[in-house]
Amino acid sequence: MTDSNKQTDGADHRVVATQIEVTIPADPAGLPLLRSIAAALAVALDFDIDTMADLRMAVDELGATVVTRARAGSAVSCRFVAEGDAVTVSASATAAGDEPLDQTSFGWMVLTTLAESVTGTVHNLDEGGPEVRLSLQVRPLRASQ
Repeated sequence: MTDSNKQTDGADHRVVATQIEVTIPADPAGLPLLRSIAAALAVALDFDIDTMADLRMAVDELGATVVTRARAGSAVSCRFVAEGDAVTVSASATAAGDEPLDQTSFGWMVLTTLAESVTGTVHNLDEGGPEVRLSLQVRPLRASQ
């Protein structure tokens, strides 16, 4: 885990960003680890219970999407960044094929419902074949505060 401090606006306030990077086998058995990291970050950021559940479900869907698109025997790299009141999660893996992500699928609908923003691509890399990348950002709704 890497922690970093950044000056925000020249004032005495600092934004502390926590970054966690983990690599799991491209196997659904690794998804509980990703959900656990998401839950721990949500607790550390004092997310409400609904936002915590949304983050865990979104990370589960993100991980499942990347795992199912990954080449057999490959690894999934996942990066969590907690900064301010938001958690950004990115995952990538060598893809089994170069078909674009289906943005009309039920899984994509789940992601876009639970997360503030979602991006996903499949890039053809010169070496090693195509790579699938998916990222999302979740932050609590604080309209009533």
